[in-house]
Amino acid sequence: MKKAFEVNKILVPLDFSPTSHIALEHAALFCSKFNASLHLLHVYKGRDIDILPDVTTPRTDQDELKKRIGNELNSIASKFNVASTVEVREGSVAKEITLAAREAEASMIIMGTHGTSGIEEFFMGSNAYRVVNSSELPVLTVQKPVNDGVYKKIFIGIDSSTHTRDKVSHVAAIAKAFGSKVHVSALVTETHEEEGKIFNIKIKQIMEYLEHQGVEFEHDEVHGDDIAEMVMDKAKDVNADLISIMTEQEARTGLFVGEYAQRIVNHSKIPVLSVTPFEIVDHFSQSDLGGDYRPFYI
Repeated sequence: MKKAFEVNKILVPLDFSPTSHIALEHAALFCSKFNASLHLLHVYKGRDIDILPDVTTPRTDQDELKKRIGNELNSIASKFNVASTVEVREGSVAKEITLAAREAEASMIIMGTHGTSGIEEFFMGSNAYRVVNSSELPVLTVQKPVNDGVYKKIFIGIDSSTHTRDKVSHVAAIAKAFGSKVHVSALVTETHEEEGKIFNIKIKQIMEYLEHQGVEFEHDEVHGDDIAEMVMDKAKDVNADLISIMTEQEARTGLFVGEYAQRIVNHSKIPVLSVTPFEIVDHFSQSDLGGDYRPFYI
């Protein structure tokens, strides 16, 4: 909770699938609330010549292909009343997304969790998760279109890990922009039942922070054995419009370990904001984070 979260530019990877267009709608809404700009990115591989119905460029003419894709991105961006730039890159999807976000000096990434382009899948599950795990920036993953009253309630689960509070400043900034109420749940598993004092201290600190930020909140405890189910079920129960979790760095605590975080990102119908711990962002360069998509050793 020690760093203020500011949104100045949002990167949206677009593969022209319905889900990526949904992500763009969410991004445009964020841009309007934060007065931010938009950066549209398409990543393709040389053989993906059929990503657009009207592209008939020979496969060997990559420059012309990039130009046609760029024109399509500009056409899409023009439909939103938001300052925007576009970029076309070739290569590995998740790696190029994280590199492009850093080079564009984006504040966050907003992307769909499912989608297909041409002859191969683009964002399907694992790629969204790879971006979450290889990006030093917050990543918002979405599946469903923007609805009236969206982001009016934000859910955050607090566990016993060191970095669990790092996401609170991000949540507070979004809550202030959207006029949201924050629901804070202490996530208590059987192996952490004896840590009530630690949970109470963390929840108290979070409440003091949110109060200082002028953000309305409520809090409770959730007991169970499956973190992913606890998070998704409670968020649904309180009618949350956004869930915020930390990235896989929390794997060291045995909580948001691989399966749990991946299930939340890939299967939650509610948008999920994944935040990298401040300590990790400060420590690693993007080249360290990008590599083989396993910067946090999971």
